[in-house]
Amino acid sequence: MSPADAGGRDADVVIIGGGIVGLSAGLELQSRGRSVAIVDPGDPLRRASYGNAGVLSRGSILPIAGPGLWMNLVRYARGADPGVRLRHASIPTLIGWYRRFLGRANEAGVRNAAAALNPLVAASIDRHLALGAIAGTLPLIRRDGWFRLYRSDASLAGAALERALLAEHGVKADLLSGEAVYDLEPSLSRMFPHGLMFPQTGSVITPGEVVNRFEAAFRARGGVAIVGTAQGLRQEEGGVALQVGGRTVRAGHAVLSAGAWSGKLARALGYAIPLASERGHHAHFRLRDGAVLGRAVNDTGAGVVVAPMGDTVRVLTGVELCDPDDAPDFRQLALAVENARRMLPLGEQVGENWFGNRPSTPDSLPVIGVAPRHDRVVFAFGHGHIGLSTGPVTGEIVARLICNEPQTLPIAPFDARRFL
Repeated sequence: MSPADAGGRDADVVIIGGGIVGLSAGLELQSRGRSVAIVDPGDPLRRASYGNAGVLSRGSILPIAGPGLWMNLVRYARGADPGVRLRHASIPTLIGWYRRFLGRANEAGVRNAAAALNPLVAASIDRHLALGAIAGTLPLIRRDGWFRLYRSDASLAGAALERALLAEHGVKADLLSGEAVYDLEPSLSRMFPHGLMFPQTGSVITPGEVVNRFEAAFRARGGVAIVGTAQGLRQEEGGVALQVGGRTVRAGHAVLSAGAWSGKLARALGYAIPLASERGHHAHFRLRDGAVLGRAVNDTGAGVVVAPMGDTVRVLTGVELCDPDDAPDFRQLALAVENARRMLPLGEQVGENWFGNRPSTPDSLPVIGVAPRHDRVVFAFGHGHIGLSTGPVTGEIVARLICNEPQTLPIAPFDARRFL
């Protein structure tokens, strides 16, 4: 009988959410001798980490909100941009989020976010490699870089602040122009005079498989998977309790890593943390005419990403800001596919359209840390579009918090108190 069983608990730690963040925390806690249960609805296709571009991006240190947002706000509101779209029906319920979001749309907000995110993002590949040795995902990790494309001299000039901040924080970005763009990716349409290549960036083959292997490793090491929806999280004397269906689950600590639904669970504890869904969409296509794609590419003029996924490519939208329970709307994906066809010779679609909800804070910084008024609850959510990259880093931070170990990275900017 484990110590958790002996104390009348289901585990030392219960983790709410079985995505990349929750599973990473589970593996790290197991490595420290803790018994762990994960509560998750059990639909892997709905996890945000299942459906992204698979990029472990060294350069993803900039927030969504920036000075350039204002000139495009009407376009976003009209749903005319595949990069950012506003779900009108959700605006009343997200009005507080939008106020804070627009308040960060300035250079100071961008600089503050970049400084906070850089250490987290810089550690991402190393932590993926560390957990990959446990979960068997090392063969899925590639060091192939990430390519950001610009349609004109003006669009490259418009990225001056971004390039300056990347250089300031040690992110290598090689400018390629003219034929050098097509030497790297010969199948691209000749519509991009410039590109930025990020050689420090890696990727994973099929992100969903990475999550599956993390979950298999968690179970193989004695982890308990509880299928269901968590409700009524509360702190009790010496531990926590929550309801899953008709069952009460008890543990010494809880980790709240339920993605875009974390805000609703945090409210049950009395925390009004602004959280929206950065909904993303994708579809898979075969390439025709012998075309190939060596790495994920981002058409910055259209906000579209195309990433190689086995024998297909995945066409991905930017973000649709909405409530995670909103019904699917694939008009943004249709715009993305239209733009992707201009980039590459797409053939027939393979499989169905997909959508998933990424948890987004107004400042694009995750919420990581011990809950301000509940010392047995650790928050670990709000990673937006960098959850796959930084999930293993967050998992180590969570384990260090619960096990009272010193942190190796600065986490003060991620404290929930900034919203309270």
